[in-house]
Amino acid sequence: MVSGYSLYRIGRSSVADIQIGDSSVSRIHAELIVTRNGSYYLTDCGNGGSFIARDGEWTPVQQQYIGPTDNILLGRYQTTAQQLVSMLKDRQGNSAEQSPSSIDDLPTGPVRRNIETGEIIRDED
Repeated sequence: MVSGYSLYRIGRSSVADIQIGDSSVSRIHAELIVTRNGSYYLTDCGNGGSFIARDGEWTPVQQQYIGPTDNILLGRYQTTAQQLVSMLKDRQGNSAEQSPSSIDDLPTGPVRRNIETGEIIRDED
């Protein structure tokens, strides 16, 4: 858990926080951030196989806020942010209660990832 939000890795790998057993999904395919106020932020992890349904078409996602029930496509695996969060498991395999920290929140406006720390920071061009 990172200050103000929770970061979850999505993929086929056993180290992924949200595991998807679909061969079209990369070992670490994407990251989902859940903010303190319940917003979702999806980041493709460089495979180019993450999409969101917009106006009846699949649009590539590099990184962006998504709605809890927006249809997303990871490889050929179709889901929503809410469905992904419901797949979180604790170490014993039970559904885990996930509550992001309330210390901070993600910055508003354009953001980017600090390549040294992995922290989500405001993109100030």
